[in-house]
Amino acid sequence: MHRTPSRPARLRLAVTALAPAILAAFLLTAGVAVAASPEPVAEQSPVAEQSPVAAPASDPSPDPSPDPSPEPTTVSCALSAAAVVFGDAVTVSGVVTPAVEGREVVIALAGADVGTALTDASGAYALKFTPRRGGSVVARVAADGAASDPQTLAVKVKASVSHGTLIPFLTSRFVVKVAPTAYEGLLTVRVVHRGATAGTYKARVKNGRAVLRMPLRGVDAFTLALSLPAGDGLAARSLQTKVKVRPRTLTVGSSGPYVKGMLIALQRLHIRVPGMGTRFTTQTRDAVMAFQKAYRLSRSYVFDTSNWRKIDGAKPIKPRNASPSTHIEVDKGRQILMVVKNGAVAGLICVSTGATGNTPSGTFHIQQKHLSTSTFDGGGTLYRTMGFHGDFGIHGWVPVPPYPASHGCVREPMWVADWVYGQSWVGETVYLYN
Repeated sequence: MHRTPSRPARLRLAVTALAPAILAAFLLTAGVAVAASPEPVAEQSPVAEQSPVAAPASDPSPDPSPDPSPEPTTVSCALSAAAVVFGDAVTVSGVVTPAVEGREVVIALAGADVGTALTDASGAYALKFTPRRGGSVVARVAADGAASDPQTLAVKVKASVSHGTLIPFLTSRFVVKVAPTAYEGLLTVRVVHRGATAGTYKARVKNGRAVLRMPLRGVDAFTLALSLPAGDGLAARSLQTKVKVRPRTLTVGSSGPYVKGMLIALQRLHIRVPGMGTRFTTQTRDAVMAFQKAYRLSRSYVFDTSNWRKIDGAKPIKPRNASPSTHIEVDKGRQILMVVKNGAVAGLICVSTGATGNTPSGTFHIQQKHLSTSTFDGGGTLYRTMGFHGDFGIHGWVPVPPYPASHGCVREPMWVADWVYGQSWVGETVYLYN
């Protein structure tokens, strides 16, 4: 006899029949492929063997946002000085961003690496080095090659001047030492004295030095303005150095190079000198007196500091008369005689005219010439006499003091009378004036 299942039993059978379909629907929803289920079994044992089922996949997390672009590396570069002298150091400094401590920064000069530095916590770096030539300075970060803008560095030639004792109006030897020794430019030296250029001189630099011989025509301060052109990666250099020429008091009996310098200075003013020796003789004393009279200095026969400074900037005395172009002038006020050639003084000497002021003034001519004559009273011999008016003449005599002392003739020193006599001729014009 067939029994109808009870209500609970029927419910269990319905769930059992529907279980495969429910499971398949769930798996499809989860995106899992399921094979077709076999035909439902009408009746199974109460405990059915379950097939393993894969766990549903969890939803994937959304993609994270991409990192922002990293900050680019930059490096700055600055020089402690745009120009240095050869042998001096220069400091290169700057900042690397972003700031990271310990970054290596390479410094290059004219394309060649000269050193490295490390950044501090703020990104700053600094390197001190001694350049041997000029060019563009660039800093770069070793890790990524980031480079700074180039900075121009000039390296100038180093120069120094040395010399021995400087004597007024004598040529002195100057040595200019130059670094580096490989430099071979043409050195120019301009000598400046009392605000004016006294001379310009040039010399080639060889093996780190140049030698020049330059006269310093005067006393006290001189400025030497040196110019060295650019070359071999070095910039041009201009510098100045001051030297001092000290005067020295000279008198009869003095000797040495100062006497020679004084004689050269006197000769430059066309004052007749006995020679270019180094001893201050009695003849030298006459030349000094001629200078002191002509330039209205104290008539002392002593060449002191005031004389050195006067002769420093003195110009040659000009004759009072322009015509004829060759003549003789006697300035009775200053007690000097000038032999004029081609309109300029060729020789200036000291003289002594009439003690009573009786030497005539005016325009005269040489009337006669005698190697020697006697005085009207027989008291002496007149050496190299040139008469120009009656008993008045020009002649050599001893002494020739700084003041008028003759009987009326124009006395001149014996040692220079031969020269004056040889320059003149009968008929030559002679001017006498106060």
